[in-house]
Amino acid sequence: MNKRRVIFFVIFGVYHLIILVFTSYVDAQKQDLGVLTSMYGWLHLFKYGAVLGLILFAIDFIWSWRLTKSSEKEQEALSFEINNLKAKVYDLQEANKPQPEPNPESESK
Repeated sequence: MNKRRVIFFVIFGVYHLIILVFTSYVDAQKQDLGVLTSMYGWLHLFKYGAVLGLILFAIDFIWSWRLTKSSEKEQEALSFEINNLKAKVYDLQEANKPQPEPNPESESK
């Protein structure tokens, strides 16, 4: 994963953790908190939304990690194939080069 994506994941994960802690805190207080009291009936939806966001965050993180791993394996396979093709081309070039003929005079000496 590149650096920007990791920074995004950290910020996104911390955001959802803060939402989950906040909604759990408000749900546990059960006392008058001013404007937040009017939202108390909807608080369970906020918690479910925060949990859903964390689940989606984890799924996206795992998905990106697996994609990175598979692309690394594919890159290794392509590199191996390129090296094999280079070796075959080199062998073909060496086979097409004219071989020096042995000098009969040097053999007799």
